[in-house]
Amino acid sequence: MKAFTHARVIDGRGGYIPDGTVVVDGSTIVNVGAASGVEILEGTEIVDCGGRTLMPGLMDAHTHLETTASNNVINEVAQYNLPTRTMRSYWNALETIRAGITTVRDVADIGDCVIAVRNVINQKLLPGPRIIASGKAINQTGGHASMSTEYQWSRPDAGGSGHCVDGEAECRRAIRTEVAAGADLIKIYVTSGLYDPFLGKPRDEFSQKEIEALCEEAANSGKKVAAHCHTAKSAKYCIENGVASIEHGMMINEETLELMKAHGTFWVPTTIVYQLMADGAKYGLGSSTIENSRKALVNQEKMFRKALEMGIKIGIGTDCGGVLINHGETARELECLNRWGMTAMDCIRAATSANAELLGIDSITGSVETGKEADILIVDGDPLEDIRILQNQEKILVVMRGGEYYKDTFSGLR
Repeated sequence: MKAFTHARVIDGRGGYIPDGTVVVDGSTIVNVGAASGVEILEGTEIVDCGGRTLMPGLMDAHTHLETTASNNVINEVAQYNLPTRTMRSYWNALETIRAGITTVRDVADIGDCVIAVRNVINQKLLPGPRIIASGKAINQTGGHASMSTEYQWSRPDAGGSGHCVDGEAECRRAIRTEVAAGADLIKIYVTSGLYDPFLGKPRDEFSQKEIEALCEEAANSGKKVAAHCHTAKSAKYCIENGVASIEHGMMINEETLELMKAHGTFWVPTTIVYQLMADGAKYGLGSSTIENSRKALVNQEKMFRKALEMGIKIGIGTDCGGVLINHGETARELECLNRWGMTAMDCIRAATSANAELLGIDSITGSVETGKEADILIVDGDPLEDIRILQNQEKILVVMRGGEYYKDTFSGLR
């Protein structure tokens, strides 16, 4: 049993204890409170945090562990075979947890490699973060996940980014296939993207009937749906059919937000990736991608500020492993949203307890509370004063997942 004393406790739900104690027994938090009110049993190992911050491990709700940040996602995918991708997925998972991200939701696993990594971590054969994995995503012929006129990202012989399907029957079969493969959730591409070099500005892809079929089949299997979606039209169909989250949402409008509010739908804006794409000349991105991103960011910021006013549920995701954003850089998204009006406390809540709700694991983790798993960070500084401190890995002294240390550079701890 360990007692973390003299800690500035941020509980992940908006609560704050200036001088707190957190007691961990094995993998579980068994007591949390003000230092004066927590009994410490004889024989407990005392860890004096010296006024540092103790908070929940961060979560990233939009990752691609199988790939590494690049200005050419097609080439990044095409150059590695499936065994190599699996090993790279595991390496990226380790990079993620060392940065203080103890849970990730992986959305679009090109070759089911991330499902394999999730399995070996769950079986405790290898250490790593908690992974909620979608397996392959579902896209239409020539759609966003194809990424080229040759559909090379979706070719079966290339491992495939996802199921290239058309029509309601094929949509249902693809969902059933991913569920059988072990998917924790379903990822669908219902519009194109800002990066697509052959598609121009975002367009609607799956039809309303296809979206209905996808969502109904996922619900029949008890799986949540994450929808890559930029336009207000497709977002409407997705929200009305019960998707858990709208991913990106660069071209949504106030009607979209009203629907989100009514249905309890999460918005995962992943704005950091578009901030980088808007500045893409220095990274070698094409002019259409840069122009599309700059225009869309104006609308996204406007809608995000409105979403804050309306109390829309916000999740934190980065699209890391996609265009330009590296694994372990989740805290950069917190800085972006803080700059757009979200308080530091709410940024942390979005990246912890709110993300846990979105991922369906809020009964297990996401907050520093009695009965939750001990997914804990100790930070040398106060992220409520400056959220950017969470980007500095030297300031993240301790990373603990389920009571096990993944990082400990604070000599007073062990």
